[in-house]
Amino acid sequence: MAGNGRLDGLRVLLTGGGSGIGLAIVQRYVEEGAIVSVADLNPAAAPAVESLGARFAAVDVADADAVVAWVDQEAAALGGIDVAVAGAGYQLVAMATDLTVEQWDHQMAVMLRGPFVLFKSVLPYVIEGGGGSLIVIGSNLSFAGMTKTTSYTAAKHGVIGLVQVLAVDYAQDGVRVNALCPGPTDTPLIRRQLEEAADPAAKLAQWNSDMVLNRLGTPEEIAAGAVFLASDESSFVTGSSLMIDGGFTAW
Repeated sequence: MAGNGRLDGLRVLLTGGGSGIGLAIVQRYVEEGAIVSVADLNPAAAPAVESLGARFAAVDVADADAVVAWVDQEAAALGGIDVAVAGAGYQLVAMATDLTVEQWDHQMAVMLRGPFVLFKSVLPYVIEGGGGSLIVIGSNLSFAGMTKTTSYTAAKHGVIGLVQVLAVDYAQDGVRVNALCPGPTDTPLIRRQLEEAADPAAKLAQWNSDMVLNRLGTPEEIAAGAVFLASDESSFVTGSSLMIDGGFTAW
């Protein structure tokens, strides 16, 4: 085992684990001894996930019935659930006046309703097993605004409220609920945005200047926080938001 076994034997369900931050979390969790099942919209992500030793299913988290069926299937296959990570999401760039209601609704279905459905579905299994950890991937934009991110920022703010309420409601069942909030991170999504920019170097410099540490984060740095929140090391942490944003929200 490459890690320290901090998650030995924990049964984990993770949405959006096919690339970027999600895939880095899968790798760290497996290294730390967890048994991981991944749901991702992209079936082509299966080889990367399975090569790490995790299970994979192609699931659209906007389809609530599909999420519930996947949770029940994996709970039966693993013999229970200890940790759930709601990480599926995407960025939609548009001014509010250019954003369609359909685009708004879909982003909410993936990034706000999606975590709710996942957590609602896994909670009975986690409680039956004596408790565990629920984690949602928030953002630096869970606590700030950014131009042309109307629906994205609204969804990321919304998950913080979800975390706080669930943390209060299920504390006595041994369930901890937290948000992991990355800042701009060097992922395939960010690289594509740089490639599409009129001046990639200027765009990168702008992003770097938004962070106190003057650089993008790495998926591995975000995954380290996900290990902490899933492990017993965070046993006194619930209803919280762990900022791993290079100081973005410190300005």
